[in-house]
Amino acid sequence: MLHRFAWLTSLILLVLAAHPPSAVAADAPKPAAEAAKSAAAEAAKLPPPVTAVIDIQRILKESTAAQSVKTQLEDRRSKLRDEFAKLENELRGAGQELERQRGVLSADAFDEKRQAYENRVHDAERKADSSKRQLDDAFQQALKEIQSAMLQVAESVAQQMNLDLVLPRSQVIFVSKDLDITDPVLKGLNAKLPQVKLTAGTVPEGSEQGAPEMSTGAGKISPLNKPAATAPAPESAPAAAPAPATHAPPAPKP
Repeated sequence: MLHRFAWLTSLILLVLAAHPPSAVAADAPKPAAEAAKSAAAEAAKLPPPVTAVIDIQRILKESTAAQSVKTQLEDRRSKLRDEFAKLENELRGAGQELERQRGVLSADAFDEKRQAYENRVHDAERKADSSKRQLDDAFQQALKEIQSAMLQVAESVAQQMNLDLVLPRSQVIFVSKDLDITDPVLKGLNAKLPQVKLTAGTVPEGSEQGAPEMSTGAGKISPLNKPAATAPAPESAPAAAPAPATHAPPAPKP
């Protein structure tokens, strides 16, 4: 019996010597490793990309299209400020007159007139907020049109210069001036889109907010200083003019 076990042990050792575990593992296929090695070899054959940068903020500020939008925005804001300044003066006068009538009107009559006055103020607030949102929507539409044209021009310039990659200048810490294609893109954009007409703008249904810019006797009215900040405005967006100072009378009370 002992001879049988000795013979069996010798046979096992002989098999293991002929096929060691390391050799068996080495013979196993490695598809993932081989694929990675092949991909690395292919990537090494690719030429380095020809890269350039573009200063988007400068283009949105200096292009003739952006300048035309800025002029139209300033003109429309000025007209709206005048309109709401006039409305505010009318409401202030109405509030003062209502206050003078407090002692000569009955309680019911005074309450009725006060309610009518407050309704006028609330209507003015809604009108101001709607105008503000319309102007912001018009600005966003104009901005999208300029950006779309700029991207088309940038792609054309990149193809002409055999570029492989164009990056925004704001995302690059340092770059040589020779790799900046802002000037040719700006020139091309001015030729392609010399100006943009500002639309009337639209207001989404059901979107109302308080207008906290100008106070009156019973509420607040916005002089439309600036569009609502629904998206970050580029440098081409004109700065808002300060609101005219107002000194409203206190709200009439019964």
